[in-house]
Amino acid sequence: MARIGRRRLAWLLPAGVAACADTAPPERPLGPIGFDYLLPLPLQVASLAVEPGNPPVPPGDIGRTLTTPPAEAVRIMARDRLSAVGTAGGSATFRVTQASVVRQGSAILCQLGCRLEIASGTEAGGSGFAEANARAQVSGADASRPQAADRLLRRAMDLLNVEFEYQVKRNLRRWLVTVAPGSRGALPAPAAGEVEREDLPRS
Repeated sequence: MARIGRRRLAWLLPAGVAACADTAPPERPLGPIGFDYLLPLPLQVASLAVEPGNPPVPPGDIGRTLTTPPAEAVRIMARDRLSAVGTAGGSATFRVTQASVVRQGSAILCQLGCRLEIASGTEAGGSGFAEANARAQVSGADASRPQAADRLLRRAMDLLNVEFEYQVKRNLRRWLVTVAPGSRGALPAPAAGEVEREDLPRS
């Protein structure tokens, strides 16, 4: 009887071990989207407006089902990265130009876009704008994983954040206020008529 019991145990063990090996660890819950850990982009303007409107979405969009809707994720980036520190007038307006997450068969496609416009309020001050876009896609088994669309949005947001900072520093340099290394805040605002610039790093 003892020998038969050992045989049965020997047959059962491999199946049990295999079952444990095939069980994937549970997916980690995703934290909130945020970019306030990065150096800010302070602007030499008196006011900054982040428009609340959402752009049109294509058929099949599933963005509204995500933990953070795509358009709101782009606005979070703007609120975390941008600030108005000027005292001599002028305004900045940020808006979302594209924000969709679409399931297409066995793939998920995320497309994001934004535009930042600056108006100095005087002819001498001039105006300017910066635009950024990002696109990311996942397909096959990865598109079927839990929270696949949420993870894709975060990847696209990282791409958009990098592109947005590059375009702001490239096209709106005259309105950027210098940020002290290791500091979250801007240096004291320049005197009237003087604008500090933050140069692009040399490649």
